Amino acid sequence: MNQTTQHQVRIYEYGAPSVMRYEAIPEAVGEPGAGQVRLRHQAIGLNFVDTLLRSGAMKMPLPFGMGVEGAGVVEAVGAGVAHLKAGDRAAYFFSFGAYANVRLVDAKVLVKLPEDIPASVAAALMAKGLTAWVLLKQAHPVRPGEIVLVHGAAGGVGSLLASWAKSLGAIVIATVGSPSKAAGVRARGIDHVLESGDPELAAKIQAIAGGRGVDVVYELIGKATFRQSVQALRDGGDLIHPGSASGAPDEADKAPLAARGIRYAQPITGQYIGDHATLETASADLFAAWRAGVFGAIEPVRYSLADVVRAHEDIAARRIVGSAILLPEGVA
Repeated sequence: MNQTTQHQVRIYEYGAPSVMRYEAIPEAVGEPGAGQVRLRHQAIGLNFVDTLLRSGAMKMPLPFGMGVEGAGVVEAVGAGVAHLKAGDRAAYFFSFGAYANVRLVDAKVLVKLPEDIPASVAAALMAKGLTAWVLLKQAHPVRPGEIVLVHGAAGGVGSLLASWAKSLGAIVIATVGSPSKAAGVRARGIDHVLESGDPELAAKIQAIAGGRGVDVVYELIGKATFRQSVQALRDGGDLIHPGSASGAPDEADKAPLAARGIRYAQPITGQYIGDHATLETASADLFAAWRAGVFGAIEPVRYSLADVVRAHEDIAARRIVGSAILLPEGVA
């Protein structure tokens, strides 16, 4: 097989995981153009946004290649690329078409991987970790002593967010969907772990917060927990809402926000990390947190790229705790 032959996961219609096709692309991946890099993946990230793109909840012109992040080895660079060379390891987030063994990538979205960062860790961390960086350092800069509520703390972003907030000195209240997920979050040393379906959830949060409410809620679930988020916040607090795994909240649940002086924001990671200098800064912070043990052992669930349908089925069934990655053929 030609070493630049591409195997890619594409969709031709929106729908269930079964619409994804693992295909050999007849044309070999060519040489990179100006500002591009040819990257051979060692690991590919799996993200909730992938399921939104596949289902059509987020629209892209059909057909298209699935996936938005990965890590691997640079095979060639195009004109004007100064920060990478052939043989370097690099990682990126939010470049469509990542579910592939080899591909062309715009160099501006790539960062060079330090020697101590495994590709599997980078692929599991980049999109989720940089989203957590935006939430904790930009959307609401967390300060020591603040009371922080994280809904969805067992998920890919939520698990990193809760651990990172604690390392910054916050008192963290984490909610999860099941007892088994609660055990995993407690094992990471989070201060207070509650189940989102607990009928006494609101009272327990207020008891932890001393009756005044929490300072900030990071709302990763959406409709199912949004009303609880509003109830949990102190007047003048921040409701940071980057995702809606359970669907968009009802507009009626947003009604009390203005009267109580609650700041509501729906940050998009790419809006905060829109230039390469910020990407380098955020990535360096993320890798430093990993080195410091903030996130514990990053051991993503692994699937072969050809087994992508099963991976998406597991995401839909919420069988994955933490992060997951896809491995191209021949990568262990």
